[in-house]
Formats: sequence, C-alpha cells, structure tokens
Amino acid sequence: MQDRITKCIITASYDDDGDVESKAIKQYEREVKAGYYLPTHLFLRNTVEHRDTKFNFLIPVNRYGNSRAPMIAFSMLNTSRTALEKIGVVGDNLTRANVGYFKDYFQDKKVVFGPEGDDWRFSKTIENGRRIIDPEESELVLILMGDTPLKYDFDRVLRDPDIGKFDLIADVNTRRKVGRYWPRKHHVKLFYRGRYLPFKEPQLLLANVQKINEVSENLGLEESVWDMVYESRKAHGSKGRSRKEKFFEVFFPDPITGASTLKNSGFFYDLQILLHIFRKKGKPIPVNPEAVYGAVKGRTGIRFLLKADNDDPATIEDIDGLADWANLSEMLSIGGDSIYPHYSEIRKFGEGIMPELRRKFDFYYGFEDYMNSLFRGYGLPEPFVAGGEFVNPFTSDKIDQITKRKAERIIRGSIRLHKRYLRKAKSED
Repeated sequence: MQDRITKCIITASYDDDGDVESKAIKQYEREVKAGYYLPTHLFLRNTVEHRDTKFNFLIPVNRYGNSRAPMIAFSMLNTSRTALEKIGVVGDNLTRANVGYFKDYFQDKKVVFGPEGDDWRFSKTIENGRRIIDPEESELVLILMGDTPLKYDFDRVLRDPDIGKFDLIADVNTRRKVGRYWPRKHHVKLFYRGRYLPFKEPQLLLANVQKINEVSENLGLEESVWDMVYESRKAHGSKGRSRKEKFFEVFFPDPITGASTLKNSGFFYDLQILLHIFRKKGKPIPVNPEAVYGAVKGRTGIRFLLKADNDDPATIEDIDGLADWANLSEMLSIGGDSIYPHYSEIRKFGEGIMPELRRKFDFYYGFEDYMNSLFRGYGLPEPFVAGGEFVNPFTSDKIDQITKRKAERIIRGSIRLHKRYLRKAKSED
C-alpha cells in the first residue's frame, strides 16, 4: 500500500475566459457587493489579447531592477526541494521556456514540461500532466496549483497518514488555521473534529488521477469530472454557476430528502442542512465530511476525504488578481528569508536569468509596461514607476486611505503568520 507521494503535477494553465475586462469588472463589483475585505480584479486570459497565463507573470522579490522571478519558478523550486521524484509542469510555450531555464540553472532533472495544447481545460491540464509523470494505476499524486508561490513546506503533505486509504484527499484552507488576513470569502463551513470551520477549497490535492478519470465514462457524463469540480469552484462567470449546478446534480441528486446525500449523516446534520436551506440564505453552507464521503463513494466509487488539518498560511495566498500580486510582492520585499526560506535563491535566480528573458521574449521585455496598463485600465495607480521600481499601488500614497489601511493590515498580518509558521517548522525539524 502506498505510504508517500513521489510524483507531482503543477498546473500552469487555465481556461479561455473570453471577454477578460468585462468579466474582471463584473467579478470585482460582485466582490464589493458581497463585502470582500479587499476586492481584486482577476487575472484572466483569452485567445487574443491575453494569451499569457498569470503563472508566467514576474513577482518582484525586491523593489528594484532585475529582482523579479516568474511565478511558476517558485512552485518548481518549492517542489524540487522535496523528496518528490518526478515533477510535471503543464503550461504554454512561455512556461516551457521557464522550465528550461529553471532546469539549467538549478541542474534539476526531476522537473519535466508538458504542453497545454490548444484545448484549454482543467481536465486536459491534468491529463497532460499525468502523461509526463506516468503514475501507477493505483497511485496518488500531488496536484499543485501553480499560483501559490509561498507554499514551500510539503513534508506532511507527501507523507500524509491518509495516503493509501483514499482516492482523493483535500485538506482545505480554514479561516481559523491558515489565517483570516488574506482577503477571501469563506462560503462553506466544515464540521470537523467537533466544530464548524469556515473554509475555502485547497490549492493542492492528493489524487488518484487514473481512477478519477474513469468516473466520467462510468457515469456517462458529457464532460470530465475534473472540469465540473474546477469550474464549480469559480465565483466568476455563468459557466461556473452552470457547472456547479451540474456538479450537485451528479453527486448530490437528492440534497433535501437525503437518500444518497444525507444517508447515515445523523439527525443533527440533517437539521443543519434544512435550516440552511430555509432560513440562512447567504450564510456559509454546512458540510459534513462523512456525508460527502458517503455520497461520492456511493455515486462514483471514489473514496474522498475532506479534512481540515492544514495550517500553512501559504495555501490560501493564491494569486488570483491585481491586489494579490501586488500585496504578495510587497510581503516578499519586506519579509525576505524570514517568511520564505528560498527567498535568497529565487532572487539570485531571477537576477541571473532576467537579462536573457528580456532579450528573448517580448512579454518580459515589456512586462512592467504591461502590468502598468492592467492597473491603469481599472483606474488604479501603476505598480512600476520611474526606473522600473516596484511600488505597491494598494499601499502607496496615490490610493485612498481606507484601501491603504486594509492592504497594510493584510501584509502585516500575513508576514506575522508566515514568521510564526516558519519558526514552528524549524522547531519540528
């Protein structure tokens, strides 16, 4: 029986979002209306103006000059420093180049590249990753979203005690354990170890890719379960809402009367669901891991573990949009090695490869102008000023005082959490 994870897929690709500006503005307005602490304009892509994925965006690890590194380089470095034996990165042609520079610079043979192709879907990303890491039929692999640059600690993940007992393990991001500073709404609460914990979906999974791939065919579904699950996570776009409805139709066909969903979950949980449906619209949905396990197992045969042991603040800090990118960049500039142990390495790597990246790729040659145009397009101050210096627009004197105070609180609080986590990790070594 498998007792540790040895292979990993890093996803550096996502869907065609169509009208990027319109979707980003609508989502920003929805976040404002929903009371998000610091709403953000999403990074989206389409086949014309915005083909390059956010995973290739540069992260300013220092305010000046060539102290920048591609976002995807963080995930590659973080995973290559583990006991993983094979790491597959799936992305576009610019990602291919970044993988090549990383392999050459660090003399790393574990990292391999897989092209995303022309069919931009999460299921295709996973399938392309599966091909290049070639897992055994019964093997769980790590699936890591490539937009979580500060997730460096994988020791517990790769030796999770539940490996071998389940086909899919999701250790979620709870507000209580990973922190309330990063501006995320928690739409669901998990009943775990005697208490309800508001949570967001994880940015990494342990999954038996082969077995999950078979579910769609076995159930006669028109689209992959991976796409249904991935799109149902998204807050933006009608596509996300329609797939969320399909997801619940497939896995939870009878959510109230409970023959498949609430079976054996207990009277108290049944009552919680009914109260939520009839009286608590807009409040976090209560979720019982045992009920979810029973529903998914009965419907698909997949043994799905939903749990909340994760306490790493980096797992909630995915870079979805402008505010995330700017605030995380300032965190690195301020905190350096005290919050991210590979900081010095990633900074030297960036300084070493940036001159060549700028010579070879127009995207990197004009990256500062590109980012300035994104911020300017939404009426925000530009992040790169004279001489290419990075200045966080959300903490600058050019932004309103309320936004500035919120961004500063996010940065201070997140740095404090990272320092505490790093001290804890060192004391456990």
